Amino acid sequence: MRVAVLGASGKTGRFVAARLGDDGHTVVAVGRNAERLEAVDPRAERRIADLAQPETVRRALDGCARVVSLAHARHIAALLTALPDGCERVVVTGSIRARTALDDPAAAEVRGGEAAFREFQHGGACEAVLLHPSMIYGAPEDRSVGRILRLVRRWPRLLPVVLPLPDGGRHTVQPVFADDMVAAVAAAVTAPDAPGPPIDVAGPAPTTYADMVRQCAAAMGRKAYVLPVPGGALARAVQLARSIGVSLPVDAAEIRRAGEDKRVDVADMTARLGVTPRPFAEGLRLKVERGWY
Repeated sequence: MRVAVLGASGKTGRFVAARLGDDGHTVVAVGRNAERLEAVDPRAERRIADLAQPETVRRALDGCARVVSLAHARHIAALLTALPDGCERVVVTGSIRARTALDDPAAAEVRGGEAAFREFQHGGACEAVLLHPSMIYGAPEDRSVGRILRLVRRWPRLLPVVLPLPDGGRHTVQPVFADDMVAAVAAAVTAPDAPGPPIDVAGPAPTTYADMVRQCAAAMGRKAYVLPVPGGALARAVQLARSIGVSLPVDAAEIRRAGEDKRVDVADMTARLGVTPRPFAEGLRLKVERGWY
């Protein structure tokens, strides 16, 4: 069938476009930048649209039976109003960040997108699927695991790798490998049981930030030591450094989020999408083997 992919030139979108092509679909890659769209799978048709201009989106989606959006959840409401007549199913993405207890504007945007999704479902215009991914790692440009691997690689060989982590990195995270995220999106396009309540997309089990760092270092042939730092103090220090122009790979909000435990139930991911996520160690091994860091 003809499937439109909004955000097709992004770090996940281009792999989704290729996967859908492999699955036999005709892919319409939609994005704002023509030059970036040129990097998308050559089998895809390319169309320009901007979610800030719904009329351009409606034109770009013309003739597509299924629509996938990898754009930020703040765009969900605008997308749903721009769906073409004859659209049979729409797949949108949010984030498990919506569940944070912190005062987080980005999380509030995701919750707003989910509210628009639920209202759209109630109207029953077409089938709708919402995926809430956790931290996605594995793509060449991922900002999470890739950042740790690059830091370890650049660390002087004669010095031990010592990384400060909020509260010693005792809190948990449940990252999902990029290939599994792509598989989940591809399944959401056609799986009969995909429409319904939002589906969490994550790895099979939580791991602590400290263990994630140690595994990353080990994958690079190094040993990492964790320096425990109170989360609040570390966030304030990073905020101060950035305020005086010091460039750092993290921001204060990210450090505050690392002080929460993230635990995700992937039962729906497996049952409704048919995707069994791989353990972090396996995804990490594949990322390093591919040289994607």
